[in-house]
Amino acid sequence: MNKLRILIVEDNENDADLLNRELQKSSLQFISETVETREKFEHALHSFIPDIILSDYSLPSFDAESAFDIKQRILPHIPFIIVSGVIGEENAVELIKKGITDYTQKDKLFTLSQKIIRALKELKEKKEKEIITEKVKIQAEELIIANKELLLLNQELEERVANRTRALAESEKQFRNMMETIPQIAWTNTVDGEVTFYNQRWYDYTSLDYQHSKGWGWLSAIHPDDLQYTLNQYKSILETSEGGEFQNRKKREDGIYRWHLIRLMPVKNEEDEVQLWTGTATDIHELKLLQQQKDDFISIASHELKTPITSLKASLQLLNRIKDEPSSAMLPNMIDLANKSLDKVIILIKYLLDASNVNEGQLRLNQQVFTLSKVIDECCHSISIEGLYNIVTEGDMELQVYADAERVNQVVINFVTNAIKYAPESKEIRIRIERMNDMAKVSIIDKGPGISPDKLTHLFDRYYQAESGGSLYSGLGLGLYISAEIIKKHKGQISVNSELGKGSTFWFTLPTTQPAEIAY
Repeated sequence: MNKLRILIVEDNENDADLLNRELQKSSLQFISETVETREKFEHALHSFIPDIILSDYSLPSFDAESAFDIKQRILPHIPFIIVSGVIGEENAVELIKKGITDYTQKDKLFTLSQKIIRALKELKEKKEKEIITEKVKIQAEELIIANKELLLLNQELEERVANRTRALAESEKQFRNMMETIPQIAWTNTVDGEVTFYNQRWYDYTSLDYQHSKGWGWLSAIHPDDLQYTLNQYKSILETSEGGEFQNRKKREDGIYRWHLIRLMPVKNEEDEVQLWTGTATDIHELKLLQQQKDDFISIASHELKTPITSLKASLQLLNRIKDEPSSAMLPNMIDLANKSLDKVIILIKYLLDASNVNEGQLRLNQQVFTLSKVIDECCHSISIEGLYNIVTEGDMELQVYADAERVNQVVINFVTNAIKYAPESKEIRIRIERMNDMAKVSIIDKGPGISPDKLTHLFDRYYQAESGGSLYSGLGLGLYISAEIIKKHKGQISVNSELGKGSTFWFTLPTTQPAEIAY
């Protein structure tokens, strides 16, 4: 393990020794270097490369504030703590406002080690946040790639608008007719920014009439939180001659605000002078929601993966300690814990891969004829042997289906584990098998608290996570979504019936026979 590198800025040899002795009393493993001049300080920043700096407030050749400024240029992320007996509370507060990490008085050096530990912890957390920020940036870049089709559509629209504008510059009537042909909200405005024309999409969307829209009246449809930003961007683009774009929220006629991509392009004469501006507003509300969902999903997935990996690491560390004691009573438990953590990681990764395959239309089935009750019993066996829940399978125990047994197993396990998670007090879970014409219906029934009607329609949405009693349960929000896609791939149906206070019934159907056109 690398030792902590501490650079001490101190002109008093006794005080420097005192600092080293005090730090040696702590649990810190460190090496230190002491400098007393500006030149030696700058040299040490390049050669010694400290992890943290401890500086006296006032030195003969320069002071702590100057040392901090130098440090900020060379090693801006390194913590900087002032150790002085003459700094005073007011000076200390001002320096901390400037960015100095902390300070301590020389007669209270017993607090120094804790302040060092805290400063290093804060530095570590800051670096972790920077890593997360970088991941978010990468995600944003991926989203831009995913939106390629939309961008191409907008580029095509811009080209169409620009080309038609040049061709119809002499005919205002023809020009406005062209504006009515595009699906977006569109308008024209003067070089000063006053709107002179809207297409019918604007009036349909906002329900405003021309008197309330002309000039700067359009601002009344902008979300209050976006108003100043919109004005700033709008005026900034008009000061150029190249056009530009920005995003804001516009109020629909029903009072709902939706995100739009605003694009402005100049119409120029033969002398390349701007005569007027054309603008379009493209509804990108669903795209913004998808971006937020993906950001939330990254956060959730990171958390869900971190928990079992941390547990697995702890188990392996304990196993490493007792590896020379094969007879240790802890060994089987540690192996069991490690396997459980690994299973959780594998399940999470499987969910992620399944979700990716669903999105790309590559969810494949290996269908064959099998007895439904046998697959259900096999997949619920591990839950039953724990003895916490009684899983009862009833109905047509000989009913056969033509399906992918592994995928059906996945759906049943998801339904049963959801029943356990959201209805923990319902110790008996019933699985009913029944024939419905040429389909088999499987129902998983619990006697839990039930699900409110407003949540039922969203249960099979991607990334949706249900709440119970005000608590949000852990998970990726992909299990029911993937289950629904699996059943749809089988040409079956999937749904849920629930009543508050009485329980829930999740069910799905599967074909009992192989389709005639591919039967042998």
